[in-house]
Amino acid sequence: MADRVRDFALAVGHAWRCYDCRDSLFDEPEKAWVGYKMTEDEHQRALELTNESFQTVMKLAEATGLTVGEIEAAIDHPRARLRHLGVYKGEYSSAQR
Repeated sequence: MADRVRDFALAVGHAWRCYDCRDSLFDEPEKAWVGYKMTEDEHQRALELTNESFQTVMKLAEATGLTVGEIEAAIDHPRARLRHLGVYKGEYSSAQR
């Protein structure tokens, strides 16, 4: 069984792999994060992410306040690989065109 990974890390891990969701994160951040439990600090950091934040895992760690280990665990986590950002309650976002 996979260790518990915070929702913020899962969303960031998914955006690392999925360019469509990353674009949705930049275009419609409030919609992209629906369904993820995040602290106010995580929410603010999420709103400040840019393409440059995703250049390396180290830059992403600096931008998010997560550790490199947390991000790497999230990138490989099954939930991060399977769940697109902004998809909840059976609805589909523009990320699933």
